[in-house]
Amino acid sequence: MDPTRNPCPKAPAPDPLASSVPLFDPVQLPLRDWCTGSREDAVTGLVAFPDFHSHIPRALATTLTSGGLVGLAIGDVDGLKNHVEQANATDPGCYGHLAGNKVMARLGAVTRSWFRTQPWQAGCAATFGGDEVIIAAALDNAAAFHRAVARLRDRLADELPVRVSFALTFATAEHLSAERGPGGWKHVFTDRLLAAVDRCLFTHKATRRAAGGEGGIIAVTQPPSPDHTAPLQDHRTLVPLPVGAETLHVLARPVSARGRGMLLLPCTGPIGLRGKRLRVTFPDGTARTGVAISLHGQAGIPHETTGMKGPGVPLVLQTVREKSARGIPNDLAAALERTGLDWSALPAHERAQMLHLISESATADIRTARITAVIDAVATRARS
Repeated sequence: MDPTRNPCPKAPAPDPLASSVPLFDPVQLPLRDWCTGSREDAVTGLVAFPDFHSHIPRALATTLTSGGLVGLAIGDVDGLKNHVEQANATDPGCYGHLAGNKVMARLGAVTRSWFRTQPWQAGCAATFGGDEVIIAAALDNAAAFHRAVARLRDRLADELPVRVSFALTFATAEHLSAERGPGGWKHVFTDRLLAAVDRCLFTHKATRRAAGGEGGIIAVTQPPSPDHTAPLQDHRTLVPLPVGAETLHVLARPVSARGRGMLLLPCTGPIGLRGKRLRVTFPDGTARTGVAISLHGQAGIPHETTGMKGPGVPLVLQTVREKSARGIPNDLAAALERTGLDWSALPAHERAQMLHLISESATADIRTARITAVIDAVATRARS
């Protein structure tokens, strides 16, 4: 009782769980609309996976059934175990797993900073497994999401002592099962989507390790579909084929089309009857030139698929720079590179005439105008 003879309020009983609950500012969590109310992963500062896994099925189903496009990416740290073991052996002031935690804490900080710059109206970034990050977002454009993940990959490469590899996919309403009863179909669909991306990631990582290649790849796969034999209707889930100096990692799906084997790519089919020539590297390390053709608007490479098993075939796609009797001038080559156009779209005699006109230009302005005319001609031919 205090001097005024009023009873003193009792102090609240100590909460035995208070010390074990991490304190965080929910405003700092990388989420917009999706997974609101989630807890923070104590190491990365991302959305904790149990809450992500609880909230995201409803968010995905709502977006897809309303006609939206969803992108899902999973990133895995390359060689974290080796980094931890090396730190344990060489740094007396840092035991190995503390070094691993430092990597994951920095990965989370960079991902949060990157997430804040993205234009998505709905999305989130969460933990996934021990050394993985998962990003989900409602999108307007698949190619833009692919580029955004590439920028995150590059920022992480600058900030971390190890690389991070990603796999991603896109889904629309056509990937949902037609039978959507009350018994947890949203979680079943979400788990199938996560599994498809995770298998793509580890299939590519295993191929990379076997070939001794570098980490930091981004692989694209198709989500599982209720009817694998039906042609794709919604092409928003496809990314463009590589242009210029780009390298694209994909998980191709073996199918039978028109009586022959085909490796179906998660890419938009080329325009025109001649297709697009690509340099294709197969899982055994062999590389050969193939022609990608359009199958119902989706790119595919004719290839013998008998006996192929597993989630798909990991391929590396690159453009083919056509040989010519005369070398392409550097300024013309740079213009073609910037626009992503294929010089071989023009017949050989037209290319020779244009090269002659460029080389005979009397002034720099005339040369620039003629190079612009060449670019316009190549673009027109590519659209025809």
